[in-house]
Amino acid sequence: TISDTPGDVWTSSFTGKTISVIAPKEKGAGRIEIKIDGTTRATVDLSVKGVRKPQQVVYEIKGLNAGKHSISIINRGSGKVAVDALITQQ
Repeated sequence: TISDTPGDVWTSSFTGKTISVIAPKEKGAGRIEIKIDGTTRATVDLSVKGVRKPQQVVYEIKGLNAGKHSISIINRGSGKVAVDALITQQ
């Protein structure tokens, strides 16, 4: 998914104890806020100087309680943001 509008929100449910957010880091990219079960866990800057770095693990959380959870990724501005994948583990 891609967004160039600050405030855009993408939300999904998942089941597992671990989730990783995979996204490209590139020149001019913005920031994303990551919420798990409604709680902000991180704000990640996706910009880099130089060469684009595709499919980077930009955030990972382990040790969640077993069961169903939700993740929200919010565009926090200053450039286009993209998310390539979410990887979950039980």
